[in-house]
Amino acid sequence: MRVIGGALAVIVACGFAVGYAFWPAPPARGPMQIGGDFALIHESGDWLDTAQAFAGRPLLLYFGYTYCPDVCPTTLLDMVTASEATNADEALIFVSVDPARDTAAELKAYTDMFSPDLHGFTGSAAQIEAVKADWAIYSARHDTDEFSDYLLDHTTLVFLTDEEHQVVEVFRNGTSPTAIATSINARF
Repeated sequence: MRVIGGALAVIVACGFAVGYAFWPAPPARGPMQIGGDFALIHESGDWLDTAQAFAGRPLLLYFGYTYCPDVCPTTLLDMVTASEATNADEALIFVSVDPARDTAAELKAYTDMFSPDLHGFTGSAAQIEAVKADWAIYSARHDTDEFSDYLLDHTTLVFLTDEEHQVVEVFRNGTSPTAIATSINARF
């Protein structure tokens, strides 16, 4: 009985080995198929194209809104802190998912609280929706009873691009500034 059990174990192990040898390899990972340059209203009030304004510079990019009570300010502070620890000359980008409230002037006041190097972008609802679609960003409005105001649920990822503005890494909410800076310094 032991001989049969041992032989069966060898046959099963050989079957797994052969199956593993012929299993197709996963596809090679290249640039992510999200993102891309965009032209929106910069916090300065001017129409700005990221391809021209930040040519040759990596981007560290986040989508949020100025009325966000928690995640956005924390994430933007983490981005600024990470950027201060790098040598990559990355551009810090904040794209509003709330164009109804986030005017260029509102964005300027908000981003300046974090760093003069943080660039805020807004646009019409249709323009923002197009950029969100390119970057696979989700946002949804939720009305509250307090002060006739509303909140937005939204994607909380930080995107790192290369110098050609192709996404090369995505950081989850809560990634430490040290981890972000380490990744940027390893790439650039």
